[in-house]
Parts: sequence; C-alpha cells; structure tokens
Amino acid sequence: MGFETFIAGRHLMRRRKTGFISLISFISVLGVAIGVMALIVVLAVMSGFDRELKSKIVGVQPHLRIEKVDGIEDADRDIVAIRRHNIPGLVSVAKFVEGQAILRSTKNATGVIVKGIDPESEDLSAFENNMVSGSLNFKDSVQTERKRFLWFFKHKVETRQGSIFIGENLAAALGAQVGDVIYMITPIPEPENPLVPLPMHVRSWPFLVRGIYNVGMNDFDTSLALITVEQAQRVYQMGSKVSGISMRFRNVDEAEKWKWVIAGDFSSVYYFRSWYDMNQNFFQALKVEKSVMTILLALIILVAAFNIISTLTMVVMEKTKDIGILRALGATRANVGKIFIIEGFSIGSVGVILGAVLGLSLAYNLNPVADFLKKTTGLEVFPSDIYLFDKIPAEVHLPDAALIVGFAMIVAVIAGFYPAHRAANLNPVEALRYE
Repeated sequence: MGFETFIAGRHLMRRRKTGFISLISFISVLGVAIGVMALIVVLAVMSGFDRELKSKIVGVQPHLRIEKVDGIEDADRDIVAIRRHNIPGLVSVAKFVEGQAILRSTKNATGVIVKGIDPESEDLSAFENNMVSGSLNFKDSVQTERKRFLWFFKHKVETRQGSIFIGENLAAALGAQVGDVIYMITPIPEPENPLVPLPMHVRSWPFLVRGIYNVGMNDFDTSLALITVEQAQRVYQMGSKVSGISMRFRNVDEAEKWKWVIAGDFSSVYYFRSWYDMNQNFFQALKVEKSVMTILLALIILVAAFNIISTLTMVVMEKTKDIGILRALGATRANVGKIFIIEGFSIGSVGVILGAVLGLSLAYNLNPVADFLKKTTGLEVFPSDIYLFDKIPAEVHLPDAALIVGFAMIVAVIAGFYPAHRAANLNPVEALRYE
C-alpha cells in the first residue's frame, strides 16, 4: 500500500498545483539553468585562456633561457657543453640577441623589442606557420645607387639592407608592407666621453621588410621584430657577444627539470629562466581568477537552491489539507518526505539539463555569437588589444562540466530536505481540523 499511496500523493500534488506555484517553479528552474550555463561557459573560457596563453608563449618565447650579465662571450662553447647532456626531446639550442629600438617608416614610428636569432639553429615554426605575407628569408639585400662625384664622374654606391620580420599589427601601425624599407633607430654610446654614461646620439639602420606574421597574440604581433644575430650584434655594437642561449623542448614541461640539471655545469654569473619563470605571475593570476570566478558563479546555483526551498515550502503550506488526507489514508512520513525530495530533484534536473545544453552550446560557439553581437549592436565583446588574443579562446573540459552538473544536482536534492521534513511532520489531525 505504501507505493500506491506514494504515487497517488504525487498525482494529487501535481493535479492541484496553482498557476502561481508553477510560475515560481519556472523561475527556480531558470535560476538553476542560468547558474549551470554561466559556470560551464566561464570555466571553458578560463581553460581556453590558460591553454592558448601557454601555447602562444611557448611557441614564440624560448622554453629555457640561459643568460649572463653583460652578455655571453663564447656562446658556441656553452652550446657544446649543453649538448653533452644528450637531452631527450631537445628541439633546438641557439644563441640570441635581444634589445629595444624604435622602428620608423615613412608614415609612423613606434618602439619595439628586437630579437636577433640564428635562423639555422632556432626553431621558427611558430612564425613560419603564421606568415601573412612574405617568407622567412633572412638574406641581406643589396641596393645599388649611382652617385655623381664630380660633374664628369659617376660611381656606384652599394647599400646593404638587413631583413626584418614584423607582426601584422606592427606593420599596420607603421603602414609598412613586404618590400618596404624601414629604419631601426638605436642609441650609440659616446666612447670619447666615458664620464657621460648616457647615449649622446642615435643611429638609423635600414631594414627590408621580408615578411609579416600573425601569431594570434597581440603583444607579439604589436611589439616584436625579428632580425639575425649578426645584424643585432652590429646594431647594438656587441662584437661577438650575445644576450643569451635559448633552448626549446618537444615537451615544454621538461624545461623546468633540465634547468636545474644544466645549471650545475655553469658558474653563478649565469642565470637560467624557464618559460614559466618569465610568466609565473601571469599564470598564477589566471589560476586565482579561475578559482574566484568558480566560487562566485557557484553562488548563482545556491541562490537558485533557495528558490527551490521557497517554492516547495509554499507548496507545503498550500497542500496542507492534501498532505493530511494522504497521512490519514496511511501514507508514512517517509512517503510524504520522498514526494518533496523528488519535487526538488525534478526542478533541479530540468534546470541542470537546460543549463548544460545552453552552456555547452554557447561555449562551443562563443566566437560566432560575439561576431553576431558586434554586427547587430556594434558591441565588441572581446577587444584583442585588451585580452591579448584575436578571438575568444574556449576549451570545454567534460570532467569540469560533469562536476558542475553533479554539484547542481546535489544542491537541488538538498534543497528539498527542509520542505520534505516540514511536510512529513505535519499532524493529520491538525491539517484536517477545519476541513
């Protein structure tokens, strides 16, 4: 009889529900759905940020940098010492020169980071796979010009121009294209006056734009210029010195381990930095932000749980007579309690399923939705100059989505406990006294 009474009770409760209670139930379902959807989308975006940021950084920056104060004098000897370790998964070991300069075109000028690389040793796949125009050809070009020495004598003057590769945003800022000549302006120390440590004048170096790349990260596409090591040594007057040695691994996580192994072969004047060391604060900030956003958005689900509690409590108050009849017919307290727990579970299930469907659909189509909003309203949801990337990165982790769904379901079930307890403890005599 208990099971039949339980089914009859649920049918009676559903049959006599008022429109007001149904509206509140709908709001509760909507609250759970919005919370689940928001959590899935935000975690997908944060995971995508983490993945894309790591991918862009390790694609452009060295996985491990070995540097020395005032530069490395004999980089070839140090490279030989590194290769003696026979490091598995080592992709490249190359010397580099790094400095700052001003790039000037006929239309504009801007400050950049100049990196001199060794095209023969450096892994340039991140740039080669993302060339917008031109190609990775680092050969110098020679420009021949005829000049008049006297009124009767003409002679040829050859000008060597180094090759330079710049990002698409930088090229747009300079108004430069492949084949254009731009000038690199660098400070030149004054050797005749050692008492004055500041640069006394600057020098302008012509470079031919051989290629324009777009790696998809605003910082690199706006402020990084590539030239050869030899050109950089000449521009910065370093002689045979280099700024450091870069190493790249097939598995980027190996850089942290080998950093300590290789450091044992070098003196204390050398310092080692992995890609994580150079971006540690940024990745830590992302991790903290992801945790905080998860906690804050989980509050939406908790608020929806309070809506479920209030809805079921109102149902208990409205159905007091019906509950009394069920108890008089022989329904146990457990039967009555199950009715309201299942009611809470039903509201939660509908909300969770709806939220999961909407959240996953939005997470997989964030960029088309953002493009649609930009076209229809003019609102740019994801400005690339602020958020570093040219599109919204999103990566759905199904374990994260399952965890969100499970959390929301548990909260919805727990939300039904108080109304179920209150309904189960109603005295049938008190409930039917005035009927």
